Amino acid sequence: MSLPPAKICCDTRSADPPAAAIPPAHPATRTRILFVDDEAAILKLWNMSLHSMAAEWDVEFAGNGEEALALVRRKAFDVIVTDMRMPGMNGVQLLNQVLQLHPQTIRIILSGYAELSATVKSIGITHQFLEKPLQLADLKKNLKRLLEARARIHHDELCGLIARLKNLPGLPALYLQIAAALESPEVSTEQIAELASTDPALTAKLLQLSNSAFFGSRRKVYSVAEAVQVLGINLIQSLALAVPLFAAFDRAKLPGFPIEQLWNHSAQTGAVGRQIFNKFLRDPQFAELAFTAGILHDIGKLILADGLPEEYAAVLAESRNTKTPLFLVEQEHFQTTHAEVGAYLLALWGLPIPLVEAVACHHEPGRCGNRELCLAGGVHIANALQHAQAAHPEMIASPVNTDFLQHVGLTAQFEIWRAELVAGKP
Repeated sequence: MSLPPAKICCDTRSADPPAAAIPPAHPATRTRILFVDDEAAILKLWNMSLHSMAAEWDVEFAGNGEEALALVRRKAFDVIVTDMRMPGMNGVQLLNQVLQLHPQTIRIILSGYAELSATVKSIGITHQFLEKPLQLADLKKNLKRLLEARARIHHDELCGLIARLKNLPGLPALYLQIAAALESPEVSTEQIAELASTDPALTAKLLQLSNSAFFGSRRKVYSVAEAVQVLGINLIQSLALAVPLFAAFDRAKLPGFPIEQLWNHSAQTGAVGRQIFNKFLRDPQFAELAFTAGILHDIGKLILADGLPEEYAAVLAESRNTKTPLFLVEQEHFQTTHAEVGAYLLALWGLPIPLVEAVACHHEPGRCGNRELCLAGGVHIANALQHAQAAHPEMIASPVNTDFLQHVGLTAQFEIWRAELVAGKP
């Protein structure tokens, strides 16, 4: 079927999306940031360059890990940016202490490429690794993005949740390894398959998806190498990002939480979103990002279930008993939703802003202010289509926003897609 043309309104190939794409939940407040480096010249340069942020940020500096730790023991900082290699206490050792004292602090390391193996070992302690040399303008932009994402869930009712997320996952190590391999123009599917095979959970999911009708497989796939060929390397990278979150969920915290159902819904939402953008925008690169956004759009549910199991069990029960969409009950109880919680995690990981926006706005794509179908709108539609295709009694989903469909001119097309999906033609 021939589809009408559309524009990419959150094109990931541009440097930055519109600054107002994800507006802060409330006016920005002064943020405490600590910079740590053993080179006095670098600290002096930071001090001079960050002068323009004085109205928004309270910035302090420390010349070594011990000095920084003394400051942290006296007061909490919102963000700590530290050099990796320092005499005495190194950056990872410092952030490990910060994690114990103030687990809600955003923890960033500056490191060189040669230290990649060491930084990978600190997964879970550090939120982001920024490679040296780093332009100060890029650092300021990165910090502003993080703080905007955090502002959306910076409410008193969630302070306890943030503080208790001592095991907030860092960027999965396998994802970093695959991302590094993809930087080589000579990388082969066999090399990616070999990396993916080192993780049993990822191997199982690769075989599951490559044998799924959602990905158009017409033959049985028995090996990871075949799965990589069927699914594509970029999709494997997305799976390496998501699978550890689902595999590591502690079922004992919230018995009965439908983790398998959530995985299936997320994977299929990603597949539907991928197809929508392949057909509608005819842009394979954007379609792969749609898969990533789809597979990650509900990770905030995992964070809430893990961090506040008793409270989230009550939220789930109220949603089921009253037939109220889950995100509305979350908003009432937590003053935020799983969408915004998940988006904050992705922002901490330093993932592209259109991806963070898509997760944050997948229930309310109109917040993006676009008149064309963008990534957030695509995930919203894919999420609604997948819920229409498969019943999820444990979690009450939100219906598609008909005003949004009309706004982007997709009312009729949505019904066609829904009929195709229900008929088993994803």
